[in-house]
Amino acid sequence: MDIKVLEKLSLSYTGIGSLPFKDENAPTDAVDYVFECCPNFPYWPQLPHFKKEEDMAIQFSENLIGLKYDGDRYYLDDNDEKFFEELENLFIDYETVISSNELSECEEILDKYKISKPYSNSIDTFFEKLKAQSTTPNFIKGSITGPFTFSTSFSDNNGKSAYYNETLREVIIKTLSLKALWQVKEFKKLCNSSTPVIFMDEPSISQVGSCAFVSVKKEDVISMLKTISDDIKKFGALSGIHCCGKTDWDITIESKVDIINFDAYFYAQSVGTHAAKLKKFIEKGGVLSFGIIPTLDKDILKNLNKTLAYEKFVEAFKCFTSKNLDKALLLKHCFITPSCGCGSLNVELAKKALSLTKELSETLKTKDKAEL
Repeated sequence: MDIKVLEKLSLSYTGIGSLPFKDENAPTDAVDYVFECCPNFPYWPQLPHFKKEEDMAIQFSENLIGLKYDGDRYYLDDNDEKFFEELENLFIDYETVISSNELSECEEILDKYKISKPYSNSIDTFFEKLKAQSTTPNFIKGSITGPFTFSTSFSDNNGKSAYYNETLREVIIKTLSLKALWQVKEFKKLCNSSTPVIFMDEPSISQVGSCAFVSVKKEDVISMLKTISDDIKKFGALSGIHCCGKTDWDITIESKVDIINFDAYFYAQSVGTHAAKLKKFIEKGGVLSFGIIPTLDKDILKNLNKTLAYEKFVEAFKCFTSKNLDKALLLKHCFITPSCGCGSLNVELAKKALSLTKELSETLKTKDKAEL
């Protein structure tokens, strides 16, 4: 990672995914709050309570080939002639984009994989707000549902998880990659000096190796993630993985992303057991994103304040430095987020989570680092 980019990223902050706004002004209210709270690292928010299409799996299914709805469930049908015609076009589109030098060369192709209403009701508002800013943010964050979570959220026409269908798996990888690159293209068009950051939201990798996914090969999951990460990085953006559960963290490390975002409130010790590999990850330019403000436990969040958040960060930080990960190096290669999206909270608690994230970042930038 470029040293100037890393310096701006160090101890910065942003949000993760969803917000609970749901009335008729939800898209504008949510985007306004994001820019108010995260002006140097804004992100377009998901609004799952505003429209059902903003569910994290459905949101990225717009124009997904083979997608059908039978009145009860969405599923992927790869058995008709139309599917194979569209499959050929998808592969051509993907190869054209990936072999290009600049995403601007492929604008017409990438626009076929855009994210628009009703799948995202905030993204156009986000673009308008971004364009109207008098100052350029350091980073702009976008997201996709990660390929493992996405592929295990849909079944094929036989009721089997799409993950186990190699053709559908390739369709999902390529479609998600193109949706990620469409965001990168739009971010660069609006703010060419900002660094685009695309997170793959992967809650389901916490289940790899469990009884539910006993036949899933870890190497296959890594390959899916690495393919999309490599595509994102090829065009000057940073790639990240967000997982808010306990998982085999080797999956995230070996996928070669730039950023690993984890729930540092509850799982810092779990991630810290991989300190030796994370040391190499960081030395090669990787960044750890500490999701230290808990959004999945309302009672803890209600009682949390700036002092307690700082103390919890110090506790999480020591899970790494106690295992010989250099303090100064880690501080340069980390930033702050909530532990997960805020969609399950009320608006008041969601705002508190983002405010505490901001306050902790500001505290860490000014505190004597010897205290850590």
